[in-house]
Amino acid sequence: MIAYNFHAASNGARGEANGGRWELAGPASGHPPAWSTMERSATLSAEQEIARRLRTYADASSARLLTAVYVSLKTYPCVVLSGSAGVGKAALAQHLAMALVGNAPGQFVRIGPSHWTLRSGQRDYYRTLHTRFGDQQLSEVLHEAQSAQGAGKLYVVLFDGLAPDELFHYLHDQLHLLPVNQDRPLTPPNVLFIVTFHQSANLSERDVQVLSGAPQINVTSYRYRSPRFPLPPVGLQRAMIRDAVHDVVVARDRLRVVFGSPQLPQLSPSPQIVSFLRWYGLTPAVTLDSDMWLFLANSFDRFGNGLFVDDPARNLQLAFDLRIVQRVMTQLNPTQTALRPELSRAVGC
Repeated sequence: MIAYNFHAASNGARGEANGGRWELAGPASGHPPAWSTMERSATLSAEQEIARRLRTYADASSARLLTAVYVSLKTYPCVVLSGSAGVGKAALAQHLAMALVGNAPGQFVRIGPSHWTLRSGQRDYYRTLHTRFGDQQLSEVLHEAQSAQGAGKLYVVLFDGLAPDELFHYLHDQLHLLPVNQDRPLTPPNVLFIVTFHQSANLSERDVQVLSGAPQINVTSYRYRSPRFPLPPVGLQRAMIRDAVHDVVVARDRLRVVFGSPQLPQLSPSPQIVSFLRWYGLTPAVTLDSDMWLFLANSFDRFGNGLFVDDPARNLQLAFDLRIVQRVMTQLNPTQTALRPELSRAVGC
């Protein structure tokens, strides 16, 4: 699954990425089949296929969790999975990567921590080598993603269980992804970054600042083994890259089309979320700012199908609650780590 040969002669994803747009994949004659409207929407929506793949090997709670990570990555290319060690954060990331890119060489890369260097009497020397190797992996991924042959493919980089200073090195110094600013990051649009972070009460002020604002999803338990998906269908990755919404005007237009009105349904946190936050004295920002518009729009595919649930209004409410909870996660100080799993359960994942 994890490969570092980015120039292998055989790459199963190369054909799928260059095979054209998902919606255009059809019979050899070039004429689209005579599907009904419902069949056409289900067949031609790349993201409905992604959602189906995420649900195939997961129960309802895990499927919602996977979809939340996916929608978060559509909105901003870096998401932090927090939680205790051993709850299955890396397995979740691998499951998502398998659904998106299959086992294509070089498209899923794990950059691990330097814990092993602690067992050596030459810790600093080996830690420096470890960091250089990670930098090389990252550089190769970014180079491949920006090349002509990689432009239509997705790449998933997993920073797995890194120490806070390692996260600072990669996410702040190298990629400028954290802390999040208002500008679109300079990383290639076809590279997604997942961070697994063992939540600790011993974070420095700098570490808290770097992680603040990052989309955070708490994982309380994810025990599923990563399934052996078949290769993604032709054009799936290219369609996902194209259909992700990064412009607020486009986001508003997509939602207006979904609901047939220039006004969205009235949005406010669900009663269980309000009750939970009031109990702990937490006050989230609930305004429809640019980030919220993008997240809500990305919770629908380009045809207006909800990625969490079929019902548009219910899908919108779920997405709104999830983003509110993600924002609250960033407000919690290190002494409030116990609230993270409770918040996750409050939104059903």
